[in-house]
Amino acid sequence: MRRLLLTTTALLLACASTQAATVSFQAREDGGAFTTIPTPNSFSTVGPVTFGDFLVSGTGATQGAAVAPTILSAQTIDFQTTSATGHTLDFNVFGNGITGLTGLALLASHFDATALSAGWTATVSTDINGTIINTGTFVGPQSGGSDFTLNGFVLPSVPFNASVDFHIVTNGVGGANLGGALAASAVPGPIVGAGLPGLIAAGMFLVGLGRRRRQRLVA
Repeated sequence: MRRLLLTTTALLLACASTQAATVSFQAREDGGAFTTIPTPNSFSTVGPVTFGDFLVSGTGATQGAAVAPTILSAQTIDFQTTSATGHTLDFNVFGNGITGLTGLALLASHFDATALSAGWTATVSTDINGTIINTGTFVGPQSGGSDFTLNGFVLPSVPFNASVDFHIVTNGVGGANLGGALAASAVPGPIVGAGLPGLIAAGMFLVGLGRRRRQRLVA
């Protein structure tokens, strides 16, 4: 099993080193037009920046910066508003031009809410080329919650795009601190269940990612 995990990780690192993808951010309030912040890097931060009634800051990392087996991570995304009126906010972290694995892969999605005001809801989704992989929903008051999901998926031909999408519904003044990530592990063969060790490795990595994120917030 250890040899399989090392082989899978080496494959992902080799793919990541060939061409770095880039990260971009999008936001919109109450269903309006998206504001896009492109970046030239595979790791980037945004904010604190104002989108309508919200102050947003966060980070995104993908191929070339994210540690294998991560495809895309969107961590410590912080949302704050002083508006007494309820609003919706859509905030997306995109990994553009990913050139990692292709074909059948085992995917792990991790969603995390370390702070969510009472009466707020947050839905976090992972997707590839617009196809939703998994979704997690949190209802405030929420602190320290996480949602971890696993499934198989046929990755498209490279390059492809991935995103972590946040949809927040507020009922007034408050905030949310959210995170999401998507990891992939190659299926090593046609034997049923043969890819389970790689999937477990991806899952353990994402759980550790969420734990480190919470520790940083506490510190």
